[in-house]
Amino acid sequence: MRQMPALATAIFLATAVAQEASAIEPEAGPPVAVASVTVQDLDGVEVDLKDALTTGEIVVLNFWATWCAPCKQEMPTLAALDEIFEGRGVRVLTLAMDRAGPAALRAFMAEVGAERLAILHDPRMAVSGPYAVRGLPITIVVDGSGNEVFRHAGFADWSTPAVVRFLEGLLEQAA
Repeated sequence: MRQMPALATAIFLATAVAQEASAIEPEAGPPVAVASVTVQDLDGVEVDLKDALTTGEIVVLNFWATWCAPCKQEMPTLAALDEIFEGRGVRVLTLAMDRAGPAALRAFMAEVGAERLAILHDPRMAVSGPYAVRGLPITIVVDGSGNEVFRHAGFADWSTPAVVRFLEGLLEQAA
């Protein structure tokens, strides 16, 4: 009898991990100023997230964790997006909401082929409230002025033509 719940759990997890990415058609919403919250870089230096997001560039910020299966699937698409826009005013920034240390975070990124992505770390989950992070993964798009203009909860392919067009449109508006 005890094997049935374990089997049901295994089937559920296998199904969840094998899920298809959400097809997203991003559309800018009303701009909402990002909050000032202290997180860390991987050297343990404190960083004001608002300052990291208010750089004049468009930032695609992904909230993730090493234990999050959809995050593991999604990260290579974020790395591909970062390559598409390299040097063009759009950057991908990741924020690990995880108690794992810097070595484990770097190892996770290397394992999924996303070692080039910038990583910030929030082991205290301080961003949960101010950024309304209720589950993982969550990805937001922040304009060059530090305003959230798009949000997606759940696994998505961030390197699709629709996402690229959306970000190119934001770049055109900022020019």
